[in-house]
Amino acid sequence: MKELVKIKLAGLKTADEKYNFLREFLQELILQIIDRHKYFKHLAFVGGTALRVIYDLPRFSEDLDFCLIHKQDFDFAVLLETLKRELALNGFEVDIVNSTKRTVYGSFIKFKNILHETGLSAHASEKLLIKLEIDSNPPAGYKTEISLINKNFLFKVGHYELPSLFAGKLHAFLFRKYVKGRDFYDFLWFLTRKTAINYSLLNAAAQQTEKKALKLDAGKLKELLIKKIRQVNFNHIRNELAPFLADKHELEYFQAEHFLKLIEKEFAAAQDMDAR
Repeated sequence: MKELVKIKLAGLKTADEKYNFLREFLQELILQIIDRHKYFKHLAFVGGTALRVIYDLPRFSEDLDFCLIHKQDFDFAVLLETLKRELALNGFEVDIVNSTKRTVYGSFIKFKNILHETGLSAHASEKLLIKLEIDSNPPAGYKTEISLINKNFLFKVGHYELPSLFAGKLHAFLFRKYVKGRDFYDFLWFLTRKTAINYSLLNAAAQQTEKKALKLDAGKLKELLIKKIRQVNFNHIRNELAPFLADKHELEYFQAEHFLKLIEKEFAAAQDMDAR
C-alpha cells in the first residue's frame, strides 16, 4: 500500500498538495476498514471530512467525526484494535492513543515514518496524525443514509443526510466556544447550495448544549446568525482557514458583508415560506 501512495505522490508538485493527498488517502483507508468490519451499523459519519469525502467539499479536513447511533454491542477499544491491525496489514505502523472524555470517544491515530518515507519530512520521528472522534450521545432528530464512495478506494459510509449535516454545522457555527474558520467555510457552502435545515436536530442539539429550549425557526436563526457575523474577526477566520484551501483566492469572499447579504437573501425566502 505504501508503494501505491508513493506512486500517486510522485505526480503531485508541491509539498502541500502531497501532504493533503496523503492525509486524505489515509482517511479513506480508515473509512474502508470501518466499512469492511461493519461498524457503520453503529456509526454515522458527520462533520467537514464527511462533506469532503461524500460531497466533494472544496476544502481539506483533518478529523474523522462520527455519531454513535446504535450503541448495542459497540466497543470503542475493539474498533481501535481493529484499525491498528488492519493498518499494519496494509504496511502502516501506527500508534493509537485513546483520549476518550465524557461522552466523546476520542483517539489520535499516529502514522509513524510515513512523512519521512515519502519525503515530506526530514525527521524520521515526525508523525502524521488523524483524529477520530465519536459522539456517544448525539442529539435526537437526525436522519441518515448510505453513500458509495469510489475515490482512492471503493467503500460505503453511513452518514447524516444533508439537512442533518447542515443542522450539525449550524449548531457548531453558533455555539462552539471558539471561532473556527472551517465552520464559516462549511456554512457558506451549505447556504450557497440552498440546503434545507433539519430544525428538529438543530433544536435538540441547542437544548443539549445550551440547557434551554431555543425554539429556533428561520426568523430566530437569522437573528442569531447576523449577531454571530457582526461579532467575529474575519482576519482571524481567513488566517485559520487558509491552510485548508487549495485555492487561496477564495479567502477574499470571507468578509462580513458577503455573509450578511447572503443570510439576508436566503433567510428572507425561508421566512416567506414560514409565513404562508
